[in-house]
Amino acid sequence: MRARKFYRPWAAVALLAIACAAATVAWQSAARWPKRFAPVVEGQLYRSGAVSPQQLERLQRAYGIRRVLCLLNSNAPETEAERGVAERLGIEWHNVPLPGDGASTPEDRRQILALLSDTNGGPTLVHCAAGTNRTGLAVGLYRLRCQGWSLSQVMEELREFGFEDEPHHGNLREALTIEAAAVQALRSPTTAPVATSP
Repeated sequence: MRARKFYRPWAAVALLAIACAAATVAWQSAARWPKRFAPVVEGQLYRSGAVSPQQLERLQRAYGIRRVLCLLNSNAPETEAERGVAERLGIEWHNVPLPGDGASTPEDRRQILALLSDTNGGPTLVHCAAGTNRTGLAVGLYRLRCQGWSLSQVMEELREFGFEDEPHHGNLREALTIEAAAVQALRSPTTAPVATSP
């Protein structure tokens, strides 16, 4: 009986130590990569939330990232730090600043699509702060235009990445709806009026 009583406290301490070590490893692993990091097209296009300078270095080494499209405010200190690291690493860096709700102009969307559909730039990372609204818009535009996804597929993926689809996201939904209609119009055969002879 004494042996069992002696081992109980040590067993509890050992289990606590193992749990703490596992939590530390999980936390370090989570901080290692940006929030919501995921491939869109493996080897070509990736998405995420905000990227620290250390994370950008890791992404370049692990995934060969050669271009970044940042959707954050260009004057924010984090954005300026990211730009500096990208320049030091030889990564092509672009900025199309959008507000947090993902609202955009037709010119913003044209720039985003031009960058994401250009496969000559090498593996590209597109990101915003959380990897949800602005990044979701950019990836949604790409999925519609370049991969032939439907609007419902795009909206489902947006929700999978945390999009809450609230009333203030009307511009984002409208932009994706307009893009889906434009893509559909490009893919639909046009029927020219048939001239009849008198």
